[in-house]
Amino acid sequence: MNKVLRRQEVTSVNVGGQQSQAITEEIPIIDVGPYFAGVPGALANVGERIREACTEIGFFYIVNHGASQATVDRVFKAMESFFTLPASEKIKVRMNEHQSGWQAPNVAIHGDSFDKVVKPQATEAFKFGPELEPTDSDFRGSKRFRGHNQWPEALPEEDKQAFLRYHAEFNELAKRLLAPVAVALGQSPDFFDEAFRKSDSVMRSAFYPVVKPEENQFGLPGHTDLSFLTMIPPATAPGLQILTAAGTWIDQPIVEGGILVNTGDTLRTWSNDQFIATPHRVVASTREERYSAIFFLYPNLDAVISCVPSCCSEDQPRKYADLTFADFYAGYSARNFGYAEKKA
Repeated sequence: MNKVLRRQEVTSVNVGGQQSQAITEEIPIIDVGPYFAGVPGALANVGERIREACTEIGFFYIVNHGASQATVDRVFKAMESFFTLPASEKIKVRMNEHQSGWQAPNVAIHGDSFDKVVKPQATEAFKFGPELEPTDSDFRGSKRFRGHNQWPEALPEEDKQAFLRYHAEFNELAKRLLAPVAVALGQSPDFFDEAFRKSDSVMRSAFYPVVKPEENQFGLPGHTDLSFLTMIPPATAPGLQILTAAGTWIDQPIVEGGILVNTGDTLRTWSNDQFIATPHRVVASTREERYSAIFFLYPNLDAVISCVPSCCSEDQPRKYADLTFADFYAGYSARNFGYAEKKA
């Protein structure tokens, strides 16, 4: 397994009232090609590499993953098409309590931020989840976070299809990592399968404009993700930084052909904190615009986040009560996206 960045063993330190548990500055590069090809022993090997990554840094790259570069390239064109729409069109699909739609600039402040944030971020975003058929019982139904996608009428149909194709392909790719994650936690490869049968994964398209940042203003402030896993192909410009336990922010390295993966709060909680969720942020740029296509792997809304059996014992008691992902999601949204919460 190749490595990028130097290794630096440190102890966890408090940053902004919270802690980063990362103990290294190495981001592993994991070749998943043999595992995807069914090579004997490859599943166990990838599981071991993931366990190392998720207990030491919370980030890793996958290579030889088979993701379609054409699909990635096309979604970046779709993002440009969306974000260059007039604000009068985008506001028609303003992000709602379902976390679907357009997040306007200068409205969001992360309540869980690891930075001292006092000013809203200048970033725009567009989020959507699985696209359901109108005949689906959850389509525009009462279930929060599911079946409530919003699409601007002014967005060309081919761009909408590019977004949906990206979501579908990355959802399948991310779910192929469930087996090695389960193995990494000492479980059978199918341990998480049922919880992701109707995964409610989300794509977040992000546009970071050129700004003259004021003090304590970021493209995206330091935070951890809600996700089980997050997958990020290379953005159009640098800017992502990762917090080490030493209290320093390191720039994301670029790995040719690699997709960056990180552990989110859902997997951290499921594993009783055995797997860490490392804070990361995007610095505001004064020189170049930045587009990023972020895919968040979420379980079914009704999946119960309950401590993995191998992650708790008399010596390591359970830290968290059982909770459905829907409730976990609602809590995260209330803390970080208050502007989109339904008003009484």
